[in-house]
This record gives sequence, structure tokens and C-alpha cells, in this order.
Amino acid sequence: MKILNSKRWAKSGPEAYFFALFGVFVAFCIRFSLHGFLQGNIPMTFFIMNTIVIALFYGYLPSLLTILLSIPLAFFFFVPPFDSFDTPTPQDGFVFCSYILIALIAVGIVEWLQRERYKTELMSRVSNSNFQLLSEASSSLKRAKNLVS
Repeated sequence: MKILNSKRWAKSGPEAYFFALFGVFVAFCIRFSLHGFLQGNIPMTFFIMNTIVIALFYGYLPSLLTILLSIPLAFFFFVPPFDSFDTPTPQDGFVFCSYILIALIAVGIVEWLQRERYKTELMSRVSNSNFQLLSEASSSLKRAKNLVS
């Protein structure tokens, strides 16, 4: 059975984008508070964790927003030289490309799993509805048979 509206599993509307922005803010605050300890290491880790959480609860569009917001924030504040948009080294470029790729893969997997979960839930509802209709039809046929007899 093909379920066409399995894409509608995620909550939509401004709430999703508000939490995406709020999550980026929280991830930034956590990373900024640890900046003295971490320095230039793992600049995007907290942002990616936020992206995965947003993808889990609100879908891929708000999580793509978190990726788009996280890249310039992490690059400006957490990649040496700090607080500038200087040309990144090839190593920095590789790190950012790998983080972005990991985030996109994680978002894709979460979206696929959530769609499959929602499709299963919809199929269960359809199955229960069909069972209810068959039960009612069966009891109606039994009553009609008893009246004829």
C-alpha cells in the first residue's frame, strides 16, 4: 500500500523554526562557554547535535536552517583566527565539508526513519478502520441472516 502523506509527520509552522533558531542559540552558547577549553577543536559538534535534534522533532527544513546558520557562526567564532572570516586553510575546509556532509546524512536518515514510522502508524490506522468496517458488516450480515431464518 502506498501512503502519499507520510511526508507530513513533522510539526510545521513557526514553532519549528523558532525552536531551530533557539537550538542554534543554545548550541552557540554551549560552544562559546567551552571555547577556552576547546579552542579551535570540534567547532561544529554542538551545532550538529542541535541539527539532529531539530530533524528528529521538526523535520528536515528547520534542520537545514540550523545548518545554514551554524556554518557562519562556527566559522567566525570557533575557527582560528577567531572572530574573523579569513580564508580558511584546506584543513579547515575539509573539516567543515565533512561536518556538513555528516549533518546532511544524519538529517536524511532521521527524515527517512520518521517518514517510515509515520507511514507505519498511518497503515495501522487504516488497518484498524478496515477491521472495524468488516466487523460491523459481518454483524449486520449475521443479524440479517437471523431475521431471515
